[in-house]
Amino acid sequence: MMYAVISEKDNQTSFAYFKSKKIPQANFISVSNLQKLIQVLSAGDMVHVVSVDRFPSVETFINFVTMLFKMDVSMKILEQPYLDIVNGKRYKFGIEGHLKALAELEHVNINRLIVVLKCNSTGNQYIYRCVTDIIVGILARSYAADGILHRGK
Repeated sequence: MMYAVISEKDNQTSFAYFKSKKIPQANFISVSNLQKLIQVLSAGDMVHVVSVDRFPSVETFINFVTMLFKMDVSMKILEQPYLDIVNGKRYKFGIEGHLKALAELEHVNINRLIVVLKCNSTGNQYIYRCVTDIIVGILARSYAADGILHRGK
C-alpha cells in the first residue's frame, strides 16, 4: 500500500503530487496521526512526504524513520531525496549523527528558553513551536535536492 503524510503546510500542488503517485485520498494521513499510520503499515509499504518540514520536530521525524526501518517500510521525500528510505537502505553514519545533533539542539534550546523566559504554558508552547520549526527548517534545507549549495553557510 501507499500512503501520504500531510500537514497544514500542504497545498493543492502537494495533493497533485500525491495523486500522481496514485495514492488514494483515504490513505492521506495527517502528521498529527503518525501513530495511526504506524499501526496500519506493513513490510513493503511506501510512504510519501513532500518535505521533512511537514514533521513537527526533528525528534518526531527520527522516531518515525526508526519505526519505518524496523518495519521494512520505504519512504520517499520529494524535496529531500537524500533522506529517502528504499530497499532497506539505512542512513549513513554522518547523517544519523547530524539528525541526533539536531534533535539535541531542539531539546537544549527549548529547555534553555523555557527556564530563562519563565513563560506560562501558552508561552512555552510558542517557544517549542518556534524552536522546532527552525530546526526542522535547517534539516529540510540541509538535505534539499540542492542542499549541497547550502551546507557550510
